[in-house]
Amino acid sequence: MSSRLRIAMLVGTFPVVSETFIMRQINGLLDLGHEVEIIANARGATDTPEHPELNKHELMRRVRYVEGPPESLEWELPVWPLTGRTWPPGSEVSQPNWRRLARVLPRLARCLVSAPVTTCRVLSARAYGYRAASFSMVYRLHRLLPLRRRYDVLHAQFGPTGNSFRFARELCGVPMVVSFHGYDFSTRPRLEGRGMYEALFRTCDRVIANSSYTRDQLAGLGCPLDRMDVLPVGLDTREFAAVERRLKPGEPVRVLSVGRLVEIKGHENVLRAVGQLCGQGRLVRFDLVGEGPLRGRLEAVVEELGLKDVVVFHGARTSGEVREWMAAAHLFVMASIQVDGDREGQGLVLQEAQASGLPVVATNHGALPEGMLSERSGFLVPEGDVGELARRLGWLMDRPHLWGEM
Repeated sequence: MSSRLRIAMLVGTFPVVSETFIMRQINGLLDLGHEVEIIANARGATDTPEHPELNKHELMRRVRYVEGPPESLEWELPVWPLTGRTWPPGSEVSQPNWRRLARVLPRLARCLVSAPVTTCRVLSARAYGYRAASFSMVYRLHRLLPLRRRYDVLHAQFGPTGNSFRFARELCGVPMVVSFHGYDFSTRPRLEGRGMYEALFRTCDRVIANSSYTRDQLAGLGCPLDRMDVLPVGLDTREFAAVERRLKPGEPVRVLSVGRLVEIKGHENVLRAVGQLCGQGRLVRFDLVGEGPLRGRLEAVVEELGLKDVVVFHGARTSGEVREWMAAAHLFVMASIQVDGDREGQGLVLQEAQASGLPVVATNHGALPEGMLSERSGFLVPEGDVGELARRLGWLMDRPHLWGEM
């Protein structure tokens, strides 16, 4: 194998506004002289901000999409029984299952001719379960058939992606690496069963955990320790230059959070802590960068607490804009909480905030304690403890002279 690797980066959806770390990793590999192609299961939304990382090496020109209907690839709905009909989520029309089968037959025929053994395996309900029943595996195999001799290594981002493409290791005859990041080791096993990765752990050559916490969770799911490496997602500190924080007379303390508006991020607890601080007569501004399904609920909390002049929702923003918000802020907070057993893997944004020179307050949740220096670069508080969150933020607000040291 040459020092210049030909890498297939296997992803679920590309691009995703919250997964800039994947774009950075690809750009870093290209900077080092490796060749990278992106094999994506689905196209990202077109109404989201476009990150500058996407343009550095014209990453969109490197994407090979698995072409196929969303009811198979995204929803993975079964084709059986052939006399039935499929109703994709949110659709007002259904389609007969026999038509779905007719659509995939030409691809299935080509797969049987070119790779009969692999084709039979991806159609096995025992091996691939609902993925086989939806024929999504046929679409993936058909996409990779003409590319199978192009790569030296396969790298799957997130466990479910590795599960969907694990046949590619045999098809391409090269090593396969799978990186786990968060929801893949917590949410998905809760929904699909703790044995969902047994075949993947037997198939892949290396498993990358983004923290020691993630490693321990994967070990609990059956991944052999001698097959795992702990490799936190890195960042280029030159892009997050530390800025000296100064509080001008009469200026509100600017608190920043960045993250999708979903329950696990704990944004509602931050809003209630900010409400307590305002009730104590403190001058605060809270900037919340991110978008998600809980926006309406969080806006209702802002209305309830009378914080309309204090809280600003900025929606999804590019990585460059996030760095600008970090440069303008005084303090950063990440108040993630456990939701039905689901926890964060690394929380990369916490390291980005510290690289920007921001003192941080985070919850003692998942791997977050591994990503900061407690009592030195910030403070840890118990999950869901609004009072302690407000107390620690208030302590920092009263001591701007310590911000630079932290």
